Amino acid sequence: MKLNPDQLLSFVMLVQSGSVSAAAEARHLTQPAISNQLKRLQECVGMSLYRRQGRGVVLTGAGEAFYRYALAVQQSLQEAESFADTLNGLDAGRVYLAASQTIAGSLLPAALVAFQKLAPHVEVFVESCNSRQVFARIAEHDLGLVESPLLASVPECCRVVALGQDRIVAVMRNDHALVAHEAIRLEDLAKYPLIWRESGSGTRDVLEQTFIAALGHRPEVHLCLGGVSAVLEAVRQGLGIGVVSQFCLPTGEQILTTRALQPQLHRPMSLLLPAHASPVAKKFADFLAPCLQARLNHAPV
Repeated sequence: MKLNPDQLLSFVMLVQSGSVSAAAEARHLTQPAISNQLKRLQECVGMSLYRRQGRGVVLTGAGEAFYRYALAVQQSLQEAESFADTLNGLDAGRVYLAASQTIAGSLLPAALVAFQKLAPHVEVFVESCNSRQVFARIAEHDLGLVESPLLASVPECCRVVALGQDRIVAVMRNDHALVAHEAIRLEDLAKYPLIWRESGSGTRDVLEQTFIAALGHRPEVHLCLGGVSAVLEAVRQGLGIGVVSQFCLPTGEQILTTRALQPQLHRPMSLLLPAHASPVAKKFADFLAPCLQARLNHAPV
């Protein structure tokens, strides 16, 4: 049995992205090419590693065990590429990143720590703002991370990498009346004071559109605050219910809890890579995208 590294990398990307089409996009290959690599890999292994389920895939028992070895190969290749980049002078420089607040505060830190170990001399400067501001400022940055439907105003020279879907949840105090509900209907949510994010927030845009589509109107804005931290603190103080990303509640939080919304609300997260991005920024993007895709694809639904 002779394994092909490209087949292993495609298998890792299939697991991390959740579908053949997403893996093809992430690896910059056609779907038939990815499918052929995966077919040959399974023939080489001699057993099925995954099966299709809906639009995605589910690993078999053998696939779950095999994934650990394939992932180790990917990590070894990344380390080799990092060393090669060091020889070519690409391990030093600066990356300017504009990221929406949910990603900047909840998803990005762990990825930055991992990247720092591979490229300790690369400086990453993160500007945290809302999604609309990221779109507006992408010309001034090497990369952008947004958590909302893509705008038509995204420059044609800007490549978009889909990262996955984030789930929006209601956040409230542990003593709130709605805590008894496993999932909260929009019409019930609208009966209580709501704390809204500022205009331009991806969370607010999705919530407004959903309310209008489901109920025909947007509920009254009792309080509007800029930023996730301000919303969470207002909820702690008993000023109302907030609506945030599933990733926003701090670890060890004792006052607040979250509940799913009914119907569930999701929004896409995307990486924006403009044509003017530096070589070191592109290297960072190649590392960052699969890290965030893996986090989103393994999050609770």
